Amino acid sequence: MMFGLKGSSGRSFVQPGCKYGLFVPFVQHSGINYLCTMTNEERLRNHGLRVTDTRMAVLDLLQRSSKALSQADVERALPEQADRVTLFRVLQAFEENGLAHRVQDTKGVARYASCAPGCSTHKHHDVHAHFRCTDCGDVYCLESVLLPKVSIPKGFTLKESHLQLEGSCKACA
Repeated sequence: MMFGLKGSSGRSFVQPGCKYGLFVPFVQHSGINYLCTMTNEERLRNHGLRVTDTRMAVLDLLQRSSKALSQADVERALPEQADRVTLFRVLQAFEENGLAHRVQDTKGVARYASCAPGCSTHKHHDVHAHFRCTDCGDVYCLESVLLPKVSIPKGFTLKESHLQLEGSCKACA
């Protein structure tokens, strides 16, 4: 059963796996609050992942963050949680299973942000622009700026599409 949800932007979102009629705060993604009764434990299981303390901590951190985080950011935020290799594997598993999406910054550093509810192993629904602050380097998801629909020539296959905007963030402006 799926329930329709409405984020603070006014856009409606659907959370697969929500099976109860009562909604409680669920996840914040790029400043939009999504509501669902699914716990993070259920979310991990529904995405085919075992529940571990490290996965729970990283998922909570990504959901609470207003910006995309690098692996180094996660390591600094959770110094006692796990070693570098474990955190790399957790972030990779989250991306592969639809819990996080990856954004490459201009220096080639991978940054991760919590996926919007509705992303799955085979389909990411995070088709929005990203904003990189040229002063501090932080990367933000811009949920309200959707990627344009493009027509590609016959015989071409589109695998990924990105729109990254650059300028000064609110803190640096």
